[in-house]
Amino acid sequence: MIVAALAAPAAPAAAQTIPPAAQGVSHGNYHLGLLNDSQRAELMRRLDSYAVVEVFLRACGRPPALERRVRHIISGCIRQDSIETLAGHYRRAIASRENLRWDCVSTGGRQMIEKSENAIRLTVADLTRLCRRD
Repeated sequence: MIVAALAAPAAPAAAQTIPPAAQGVSHGNYHLGLLNDSQRAELMRRLDSYAVVEVFLRACGRPPALERRVRHIISGCIRQDSIETLAGHYRRAIASRENLRWDCVSTGGRQMIEKSENAIRLTVADLTRLCRRD
């Protein structure tokens, strides 16, 4: 999920950069300690955004199972202790929003579903590219 910091749901196709501290780090060795405070705060903000998307799509009957999909992609790319820390934050962010009400049926609601699912597709593609096992 550290690599997820490189792909935001609001702008999944944005230019991607690897933090200087992470350059030259081999797969499986990425961890939260490579991020400075600002990068770590941004990662947590992005995880919160992903949680909003997850809760929205679940409420609209289109659960993206984002944590499962991301875990599969980043396994072996990010240290397990960092994955668990981020997954805990993500689950708490989801839990804090589970009782929100969402518009899933209006034209705007349907458009938001489509945009959210497209953002997830792009994010998953970015993560797959960034964590591919050569």
